[in-house]
This record gives sequence, structure tokens and C-alpha cells, in this order.
Amino acid sequence: MDLQERLSENVVQLARLGLAGRAQDVQAYLRQSIRKLRKQSPEVADQLSELLALAPTALSPLRDFGGAIVPVDVDSRLALAKSEFPVVMSGEPILDADLRDRIGQVAAEQRHLTELERQGLGPTRSLLFVGPPGVGKTMSARWLASLLRRPLITLDLATVMSSYLGKTGANIRSVLEYAKGVESVLLLDEFDAIAKKRDDEGDVGELKRLVTVLLQEVDDWPSTSLLIAATNHGELLDHAVWRRFDDVLEFRTPTAAERAEALTGLFGDDAETLAAWMPLLVNLWDGRSFSDLTRSVQWMRRRATITEEPLLDVILERVGHELRDGPAEDRKSAAHLLAENGYSDRKISEIVGISRDTIRKTRSPAPTKRAKAN
Repeated sequence: MDLQERLSENVVQLARLGLAGRAQDVQAYLRQSIRKLRKQSPEVADQLSELLALAPTALSPLRDFGGAIVPVDVDSRLALAKSEFPVVMSGEPILDADLRDRIGQVAAEQRHLTELERQGLGPTRSLLFVGPPGVGKTMSARWLASLLRRPLITLDLATVMSSYLGKTGANIRSVLEYAKGVESVLLLDEFDAIAKKRDDEGDVGELKRLVTVLLQEVDDWPSTSLLIAATNHGELLDHAVWRRFDDVLEFRTPTAAERAEALTGLFGDDAETLAAWMPLLVNLWDGRSFSDLTRSVQWMRRRATITEEPLLDVILERVGHELRDGPAEDRKSAAHLLAENGYSDRKISEIVGISRDTIRKTRSPAPTKRAKAN
């Protein structure tokens, strides 16, 4: 087939896709055509690549983020989603190197649209965040919106669920259509509330149809917007969900090194004076999420401020029961640190749950062994 015939065939196919109203299919077909045209007609391929790269801005009908109106529920007139712009971050999320790199790449792809389109590739359009509560899923979505300088539209699927499922479907579709028309980051929180396994016998037919529609939306999501679905219960998701997203990011509870980094930031100016206690706190709070750490440290700092007590006293009051129930090594380490800070044996015993005799023994230097006579 010569070039003229190939171009004619492409025009017919593009017209067919365009008349069907599926912009995502048009973009996918153009990328296939670009790869085929790269050798025979590089100029045409470059022009098509530039058009695709410009599509997210030139074709978006709502460039004014502040002027876009979030859809509302017809009956209650309450907003169906929360829109935040600009997204202001107090700090970046603490993530492992792999997650940070993958999220960073999503943002970088938006800055290299032309190069991607020249290769017949499109940017990442959809992400699935999976992990327990408090591990940074929402904060990472906010960080991405901040990096992209786009509004964050948050739809909590658990709260939008209605006893009238038909109404729920209409509300969700309204938010999805709105997010498609704005260059934004759409966060579907509590994704498992909707995208559950379709073999769940407890679900009615309308909900199962809603899952099918939602999966179709993920497939057809435009590159003008980024869709992020977040769930605490990946095991509840329909099997088809996992393969529909461009990338799946699994979040986990922080490691010891990540807990240490988080605590250093949370304690702020007090971190230096608490440096000797950091390893002990890191051990005590093994398994805690970033949200748990944040709540605990902020409570203790507020407590120290309003009572005018030393922060260390407040910390010990808060974690005393954890020390007493914890491993013997942690209790001994805490007893040693308390002795160095001038606490009495009685107070140390009350805090860590070690007898005063044991405390005195651990503090006393070990007797030296006499050398055996030859």
C-alpha cells in the first residue's frame, strides 16, 4: 500500500472514530499512525505529534480553574466533589525511592508531551493507589496536583453513595464529566465502595452496572486530566480494575528509616534535643502510619505548649505504657537515657516498669575479672 492509500485509509478511520465521539480512540489511532508514518512521511508524523502534544491545552474547554463550577446534587444542592486550587503543600510526602520516582515520572511526562507523542506514546492518564490508611495516598495525590499546577478534585465514593442507586450513578457521572473538561487531578477516594468485585451476591444489578461504567471511564480517560483512584482494601476490588489503570502504586507502612525522617520533621526545632531518644521512639512506633505519627507528635507538642511542661516529660507520659509493655532492651535503653537526663531511680522505675534494684545494677560498672594465675 502506497503513502496516498495509507493516508486515505487513515482519514476514513479517523472520521469514523470522530463521529462516534470517542476522543480517546482518535488519539490512540493517531499514535498508531504516527509510528507507521515516521519513515515514509516524517513531516506529517511531526505535525500530528505536535497536535497531540497540544491537545491537553488547546482542546480543554475550561482553562480558568477558578471559574469552573463543581457539579451539585440536584436535591440537596450540595457540591458533589471538593475542588482545591492552588494546592499548597506544607512539605512533600515521605515515600520510598520507587514510589517517589514513579510519581515524579507522571509529572515529568506532562512536561514532555511532544517527545512522547513523537514516539507514538501518550502520558499516564490513570493511577491506582493501594495501601492501608495513613500511608500517604491522599498526600501523594495532592503532591501530584501541586507539581502539575492543577486543581485537585476529590470525590469520596463512600459518601456519595445513595439509597437511590440511579441517583448515585448520575452524580458520579456528573463529576467525571466535569473532571474531563478541566485540566485537573481527579481523586476517587474509597474506590472500593463502588469498584467491588462484581460477583458479590450482596450487590444489586444497578451497582454492578455502575462498576462497568466506571471501568469504561478509566479506559476512555483523556490525557487532559489525571485520574487517581485510592483504596485501603485492594482485595475487595474487581479483578478487572487492576489492569485498567496505566499504573498501580502500592503504599505500605513506613520503614524505620522513614519513621526517623518523619519524626525529625514533625518535632521540628526540638528534634535536635531529642536526638538521643529518636531510635527508641522509632522502635516503639514500629507499624505506625505517617498519619499516626503526625497525630501523636502534634498532640504531644500541643500538650507541652499549653501545660508548659518539658516536651520530654510529655513524651514519656504518653509512651510510658508502651515502654512498660515493650521489649526489655527498649526499657533498658530508656532507663539509661533517663538516668543521663537526671531522673531519679524511683521516677525511672515508674516510667519504664523496671525495679530500682535492676536500675542500680545496670548503672553500676561491671566488676573486672582477675587474670588467672599461671
